[in-house]
Amino acid sequence: MFSGQISRIHRIGIFLLTLVFTLGVVGSAEAARRKKKDDKDAGKSFTVSEQMHKKLTAAHEALEADNYKEAATVLRDLEKRASRLNPYERALIYQMLGMSQAGQEKYKEALVYFEKCLVDEALPNGAIVSTRFTIAQLYMATEEFAKAAKTLEKWLGEVETPNANAYYLLAAAYYQLEEVDKAIGPAETAIKIAKKPKPPWLQLLVGLYYETKQFPKAVKPLETLIMIDPKKGYWTQLSSLYAHLEQENKSLAVMQLAYAQDYLVKDNDLRALAQLYLYHSLPYQAGLVLEKARADGYIKENATYWEMLANSWLLAREFDRALEPLQTGAEISDKGNLYARLGQLYLEREQWQEAAEALNNAMKKGGLSDEGTTHLLLAISYYHQKQYNSSIRNLRAARDSKNETIRNSASQWLLLVELDAQTQQDDQSERAQRPEPETSADEALLDEAPTQADQIS
Repeated sequence: MFSGQISRIHRIGIFLLTLVFTLGVVGSAEAARRKKKDDKDAGKSFTVSEQMHKKLTAAHEALEADNYKEAATVLRDLEKRASRLNPYERALIYQMLGMSQAGQEKYKEALVYFEKCLVDEALPNGAIVSTRFTIAQLYMATEEFAKAAKTLEKWLGEVETPNANAYYLLAAAYYQLEEVDKAIGPAETAIKIAKKPKPPWLQLLVGLYYETKQFPKAVKPLETLIMIDPKKGYWTQLSSLYAHLEQENKSLAVMQLAYAQDYLVKDNDLRALAQLYLYHSLPYQAGLVLEKARADGYIKENATYWEMLANSWLLAREFDRALEPLQTGAEISDKGNLYARLGQLYLEREQWQEAAEALNNAMKKGGLSDEGTTHLLLAISYYHQKQYNSSIRNLRAARDSKNETIRNSASQWLLLVELDAQTQQDDQSERAQRPEPETSADEALLDEAPTQADQIS
């Protein structure tokens, strides 16, 4: 069971990390023309003309200064002559145009250029791999998740030591495609190889475990989330997870820690804590939590709140403190059950008249979960007020209860009440039939004495 199950992560707000592009034009002309010592670069020519190098350098400097208009002027002019340039120069132009568009958050336009720059595979292998990762990020940003997953899978096969972020992106892509089983592996790898896992990575992994009902596995990443990002929501989620795994002591301990740090300020969270206290037979603590929540204005004062507070004080045997919440809750409830509980409390306190009033209110409101019991209690309260006819009427109604125990109790009480009622009736009849006692002569003289005294005076 959960009080606050971790819900399915909604569509992840994928954001682009800082895009890192590998350019072959920065630095000296010699560096630009240098051949990489990589077997995959064998046979490729990485030559750039002096004039082209100057223009590309100027465009790059404009981009670094966020002067996209100036960069576009240079690059658009070079793009017009792309067909007359060598493949390497064309790839560099398209790569920089992609950078320009991405810098302006025009991701779809940027994709077109980055894809063009890889068509001839003219860039050094390292630049190709780097650009492919950039393309995958852009696919994520434009919500082309299938292409992003395919590109990332290819990229992971090209690099010797993939970074954790790449595995997270791949997991996120599969998640968006609702291929949860495929998402779990890369999500786990991202957490495993990261020195400091980021909260969104852990959130994703927890969500994946929940969707696949691997609840025990969700504990560790959720605990890690609390350690690195102690948001109040994670505390309640972890408590719910422990409760689901039937680790009730841990569930309560987590909620206690959250409460002590003032993380619990929502109505449902505070009720959940109170419910945990009640579950662990700690009703007094439950009552304190609920009263403080009301004083702080964190909880809605509806009938269920008053009922929980009353139950807490009743179980804690704080009967005086239970009266107000029972009375308040009974008045606003659309059913009579709380009035019935109030009547029972008055009955236990031998406040017979108050008990009868509350129990009658319960009958008037109706919707009782056990009407037979209410009739029985009402009969008892009338009995102690010597209102035997009212008591008998309610006992006869209680005998129609579906509850065998109530029926048996009502029958036993009925014998007692009818006997007492008959005794009362017989006493009254005897008194009514008893003749007035005769007045003796001496008593008559005493009766006349005042009159004689008055005459003497």
